[in-house]
Amino acid sequence: MKHTKRTKRTTVVGLAVLGIVAAATAAWAAFGTTVVAEASGSAEAVEEIIVEGQQLSPKLLPGEASQVRLVIANPNDNVKTAITGISPGTVSVSGLDDPAHAEMCATHIVTTEWSMPPLPTLGKEGSANVTITNGVKLRGEAPIECEGMTWKTHWNVQFQAVR
Repeated sequence: MKHTKRTKRTTVVGLAVLGIVAAATAAWAAFGTTVVAEASGSAEAVEEIIVEGQQLSPKLLPGEASQVRLVIANPNDNVKTAITGISPGTVSVSGLDDPAHAEMCATHIVTTEWSMPPLPTLGKEGSANVTITNGVKLRGEAPIECEGMTWKTHWNVQFQAVR
């Protein structure tokens, strides 16, 4: 009987040790796991827009320049935008006696000798007038074929989203 008690005790101790090892393994398995999480999102995207310039002087003689007003509207309804740059775009000419001269006459419209005021930040769905000093100029050597022409200047406006 003495031998039986020892065997039972050994068995009980062995089972207890196995239980502790199993519990420790389970605890390690539960606390030693790696959690993988996924997140997604997006950044604000603000696209460039093209604005038609409004010439402030009624008519130009060769060699004269005019201020140009741009009415710029924020293309976003959910975020403010800072205007980061304005650059000249295309020039379209009309009002000529001979429309065949339109391309040649367009080369006499200069939109590169101007100065820019400080650029504003626009509120959500906001707008602002930006006046470009000497935004458009009729070259002094414009030929007689360009007399009476009218033109439209287009300007590329770049933005950056801000809070």
